[in-house]
Amino acid sequence: MKKRPNDNKSHSGASLIEVLIALLVFSIGLQGIASLQYQAIKENFDSSQRSQAIWAAQELITRIQASVERENNDYLVNDNYLVNDFTADCDSEPDPYCADTDSDAESCNPNEMATFDVWETFCSSGSSPLNLTASISCVDAGCPTGSDYQLTLQWSSKAVADDTQDMTDDEDAREALIRQQFIQVFRP
Repeated sequence: MKKRPNDNKSHSGASLIEVLIALLVFSIGLQGIASLQYQAIKENFDSSQRSQAIWAAQELITRIQASVERENNDYLVNDNYLVNDFTADCDSEPDPYCADTDSDAESCNPNEMATFDVWETFCSSGSSPLNLTASISCVDAGCPTGSDYQLTLQWSSKAVADDTQDMTDDEDAREALIRQQFIQVFRP
């Protein structure tokens, strides 16, 4: 009986080329996972911005409806809540500060209360959507009693913007982001 040659020598370990190919496949896989994670973070941020904007819209609509009931429908007739391109300046509080717990609240006129409601809706949480602007307008011409109103919120979104743009505190960089918007039609 003949002895076979020892085949173990040719299969004793992986060659350098096999190791390099395995490293290449592994690194491509890791790069794909990192890319997916980055996209998920951007989409999560955008979803958070959208949720905050919708919450702010519903909060402001509720405040308007409560004010209309409190003032017997005179609030919107006097155009107190009609705003155009409101940008929240959350660094300074409105004067007077018309909070329910403050003694100034009872002395606030309807216009001051409307200004306070809009400011508090967008600034009280401390985390309003990035570069938020709001507009409230009457849908019907002449704005007769019983008209519908439209609340439009716009904010900057990173998820749909170009990946080369950074999210910084620089106003010019924020303006370069894509604008998202939410529109709600309501009747007070």
